[in-house]
Amino acid sequence: MRMSKSEIEVLVHIAGSKRVLHHRDITQMLGLCTETVSRIITRLEGKGLVEREEGRLVLAKSHPAESFKRLYYAHRASPFELILTGRRIDIICQLSHDPKSAKELEKETAISLKTIYFYLQDLGTLGIVKKMRRGRGYLYLFNYTFWGELKDFAAALLEFEKTSLVPREGMLIKSYKDNVLFKSMIQLDATPTSFSDFASYGIELDLRDNYYTLPKRELFVRDVFLHSLDSAGSLSHRLFCILFYLKNEDDLKGIEHPMVDEMRAVLRGEKVRGYPSLEDVRDRAGLYDIER
Repeated sequence: MRMSKSEIEVLVHIAGSKRVLHHRDITQMLGLCTETVSRIITRLEGKGLVEREEGRLVLAKSHPAESFKRLYYAHRASPFELILTGRRIDIICQLSHDPKSAKELEKETAISLKTIYFYLQDLGTLGIVKKMRRGRGYLYLFNYTFWGELKDFAAALLEFEKTSLVPREGMLIKSYKDNVLFKSMIQLDATPTSFSDFASYGIELDLRDNYYTLPKRELFVRDVFLHSLDSAGSLSHRLFCILFYLKNEDDLKGIEHPMVDEMRAVLRGEKVRGYPSLEDVRDRAGLYDIER
C-alpha cells in the first residue's frame, strides 16, 4: 500500500477541519491546481478514506476512515507524512504481527533494504518502532503501548485494498497476504481456482458457483488445493477435497491446514463429524481413476 504526501495532507485537513470542506478549500490550503486535487481525492476514494457528498469532502463511512479518525485524534500533533507516506504502512503492518529483522522485512514486502532502513529510522525516531539485539543484528518491534491506533489503521487499509479486488458480482471467501479468494454465480474475468479448477487435475465437477482468485496469476496444484480447503462449506465440498488430495497426493506432501488432519482421519476409516465416510470416498474415487 503506497500513500503520497499530498494524500496524507488532504486526509489530515479533512479529518481535522471544524467545518465542511469543499474542493476549492483544498486547492487553496495546499496551493495545488484543481486537476491535481481531483486526482488526489479520487485516489483517497479508492482507498476507502474519503467520500464526495454533493460537493463536500468528508471522511468515508468505512473501516479505514474510522480507523484513521481514531488515529488522528489520538496523535493529532504527529507528523503523519513521516508515518504513512511511501510504503511505511506495509512495514507497520508486518511489524504489528511479530518482530522482524530488516532482511525479513525486505523478503516479505519486496521493498529495498536501503528504503526499509530509511523507513525504520523515521518510525524509530517517532517511537513507533523499537529495536532489540539478536545475535549480531537487530529485530524491530512495533510499539503497541502508544501506537495501537496506528496498527488498526494499517490493518484496515490493507484489508480494504485486498477486498476491493473482489468484483461487485463476487462474494469474498478469504483474503490472504496479497490476494483474495471469492466466488460468483456468473463467470468473471479472474483466475479460476478451488473447485472451478479441479477439472485441470482430472476431477470434473458440476457446481453452481464459480471460484476465483485475484490478482490474476499462474496457480500451482498446492494453491488450488488450499483454496478448495478454504472454500469447502459442505460435506460434498469436503468429499471433493479428499478426492483431489488422493489424486494429487505426491504433489501435496507437507501441506499444513486444519482440514488436512481431519481428511487423513477419514482415510484411516475414522468417523469425523461434517466429513464423508471412507465408504463414500471409495464410491466416488472410481469415477476419477483413483485407487483407494
